[in-house]
Amino acid sequence: MAVRTISIFHYNDLHSKFHTWPQLVSFLNERRDEASLVFDLGDHADRTHPATEVTRGQVNVRLLNRLQPTAVTIGNNEGITFPHEWLDTLYEDATFPVLLANVYDEDGSRPDWVTETLVVERAGLKVGLFGVTAPYEELYPELGWQIESPLEATARALDQLSDCDVLIALSHLGFYADERLADAFPQLDVILGAHTHHVLDDGVLKNGVLIAQAGKYGQYVGEVTLTVEAGRVFDKRATLHELSERQPDETTAEVLQTEYEAAERLLDVTIAHTPGYASDWFGPSPIADLLADGLADWCAADASIVPSGVLLDRLAPGAVTLNMLHRICPHPINPCLLTLDGDTLIRFLDDVHETSFTTMHVRGLGFRGTVLGQPTLHNVASNQGDWLLGGEYIDPQQTYRIATVDMFTFGPLLPYLADQPKRYFMPELLRDVLRETIKRRDTIRKG
Repeated sequence: MAVRTISIFHYNDLHSKFHTWPQLVSFLNERRDEASLVFDLGDHADRTHPATEVTRGQVNVRLLNRLQPTAVTIGNNEGITFPHEWLDTLYEDATFPVLLANVYDEDGSRPDWVTETLVVERAGLKVGLFGVTAPYEELYPELGWQIESPLEATARALDQLSDCDVLIALSHLGFYADERLADAFPQLDVILGAHTHHVLDDGVLKNGVLIAQAGKYGQYVGEVTLTVEAGRVFDKRATLHELSERQPDETTAEVLQTEYEAAERLLDVTIAHTPGYASDWFGPSPIADLLADGLADWCAADASIVPSGVLLDRLAPGAVTLNMLHRICPHPINPCLLTLDGDTLIRFLDDVHETSFTTMHVRGLGFRGTVLGQPTLHNVASNQGDWLLGGEYIDPQQTYRIATVDMFTFGPLLPYLADQPKRYFMPELLRDVLRETIKRRDTIRKG
């Protein structure tokens, strides 16, 4: 039988960093042909970008429609930072399939915008495709979705694709989860990965499965070449193409400029007037005080703890617009209400005041700032090294309701908070709390 070759292009985790998009489009327009496969592996959309925010992700879909990928899957930014109704309508006008085998509606049905598995033909071969995304088990239900184990979803998808010549997983699980997927399913030929932003120059072969991932932000496009003979893939090669020196596609650049201008107009809406609030990451910060006060009210908490670094700038006196709030607080971070005993609360307060913590440069976890900064406290104070809440010394045996930011509870920063009882407030983000607090203060001041 003839030897056949399949070319696959992939990228991941654009995070609405649209400045690289014209170069990515230029590369793919030149290199792809009708026999190629092109995949977006999720987190294309990120509400940090004002155009994504104000269009509810529709700008991202419009860009993808122009690119015409073979298929896409979703990442956690689409899955758990978009309100249910945003995600449920995000792909209404999409002209490409969204492959996703492990997310369901609240009633257990598969959403209309989801394709569980897909078979395409390339070089006379049947190529079986499916997608899986990271299973944030505490967060998806808060938004009205059910999330399934990627391993269970993969097993079912592979059963449906058992007669295919080539099997490819579109994964937004992260590299280490992809390794586990490869160990569990050696019949896979390729896992196209995302989420952990790994730059895998030549891919990684794990249990006979090629794992490929292309960094983040459109800095690279990955290319996988499969060579097939007698219905069996006998050679797999991966490489990355760096795009920084690439000439941009001019039409795409013009489209983006038009989208930016439209987004600016839509966000230029005055929501309140303020006397102004200064910002300081390592000293008194009136704007952080405002957010801490508002967060405690929002969560009906006894107290709140907010890293001042989530507020990137001051609010000048005068009109406050949606665009200003988005610029000052761009993070896809949700409020979180923790239920802590006094001992754990004291440890929490001690830890977030450590210099090594306040000066920490954080990447990921929804944080889009620089450093965490000094914690801003509502209804908590220190007296000669002891902590007071509401004017009373914290009782190690008593239980307290503490409002804070979700990123503190995910594990990497403060591991002991990950297992504490908690409630995430979703879909609202910190800037929503800030907006409503500012509006309330404005109303009171006018009254």
